[in-house]
Amino acid sequence: MALLEQKPRLSIFFVLLVSAIISRFYGIWEWDLVNDEHFSTVTVAAERYFSFVNPAYYSLVLLTHEIFGTGEWLPRLPAFLLAAISVPVLYFTWSRALGRNVALIASVILIFSAWHLWYSQYARFYSGVFLFSSVAYYFFLKAIYVDRISILIWALVFSALAISFHLTAVFVPVSASVAYFLIWIARKNLGDISIRTIKIYIIFSIVCGLALLPFLINVLDNWVASGQTWGYGSILILPQLIKYIQIPIVVMAFFGWLIVLNADKASAIFFLVLLIVPALFFVIASPWMAISPSYAFYILPLSIILSGIACEELRIQLSSHQSQVVSLLALVLIISTLMPSFVSHFLDRRSLNFNSAVKFVGENYRSGDRVLTFIIGFKLPDDKENILLPYISEARDSYTDWRKELQGLLDVDNRTWIIISSKRKPLAYGLERWLLCNSKLVWRKHAVRLDYEVNGYEIYLVPRDNQRSNELNSCI
Repeated sequence: MALLEQKPRLSIFFVLLVSAIISRFYGIWEWDLVNDEHFSTVTVAAERYFSFVNPAYYSLVLLTHEIFGTGEWLPRLPAFLLAAISVPVLYFTWSRALGRNVALIASVILIFSAWHLWYSQYARFYSGVFLFSSVAYYFFLKAIYVDRISILIWALVFSALAISFHLTAVFVPVSASVAYFLIWIARKNLGDISIRTIKIYIIFSIVCGLALLPFLINVLDNWVASGQTWGYGSILILPQLIKYIQIPIVVMAFFGWLIVLNADKASAIFFLVLLIVPALFFVIASPWMAISPSYAFYILPLSIILSGIACEELRIQLSSHQSQVVSLLALVLIISTLMPSFVSHFLDRRSLNFNSAVKFVGENYRSGDRVLTFIIGFKLPDDKENILLPYISEARDSYTDWRKELQGLLDVDNRTWIIISSKRKPLAYGLERWLLCNSKLVWRKHAVRLDYEVNGYEIYLVPRDNQRSNELNSCI
């Protein structure tokens, strides 16, 4: 699969840019800031932009505030801009590697990617990871075939930019080094590749890896020491990752990889290794440390590109026998299957407002009541006294001893409001049982969606001690 070196068309570039801006900006100011947007971005950006770990997004948030003020939705502006730019940039770079048609199809698929759409309107760092990982992958692939050190330097520059948004993007250059090593081993059967460039990068990776190993071990130790687990585990984390990427994209990416394998084994090794290495780490590490499938956002560009390859190959095969409209069948089918989640993103945001849960608690709040919320960012309206209990764990974490963690709610003569998100994945059994035995469900609302997802909020109330025996059957 030789590099095509096709120059992208500027007209298509600008059409994609406008489409990305419209789809990513629509309604961005209407949604509530919740969870990590509030807790891990808005409230700590001024501290974290000094850090060596993930400083880039926080720096952009502070710059946004400096230019535009402190409007509630403005911390999402950097995510939106990075996401909008990433669509035409994907086309611009990968046109030169795989051809304009593959890059265009991949960019169209990306516009309808619900995962990419979500993080384009979420005040976190993932859009930056996607953008710079995508460009880094392009240069790493090009360096396999073109004997120029400058290409490797560009690959490393964009890898560093991706890492500056989130440290887990270190798997971009690390996985590339593993891919290069395997390509070097199998070099006799891989045709015309740049052995010199490959060897230089392997040596560079070993030297840098040894130099940075103490720093990475320290980060890993701190990560593990946090004691958090998010309830996925080795078995569930990969299906969860596939769900995030979306099954139609994963299926088409698989066929795209088979097409690459048939055309160019070096490129096939490259794509496969860059997908498998982080996946293996997730499987091995998830039982004993907090790993979210979102941390693998840097593999989405690879999945999108491979999907574009599959769609374009089917278009070529059908175009010689069918009309141009019929030849686009694969692209039409994949967009059709992505559309329910794409539309549901906006329906969800409009129909489910976290402030409605806050308002309910505020209207029924009594002096001395306490709040335990699993949705970060809760604040009672009208400056009411807000006794907010310390965060415990993820509501779907089955490793937590929920009876022990929640016993303190029963040992005091105060009412406690518990706010939890409702998802298709059930609550941890211990938490659900405790809630059924010691509290009552007083409010629930779910978003309107067209797909399989479930999204909503539930509010439970733990009564005072003198009411509990009359109202509840405390069974644990």
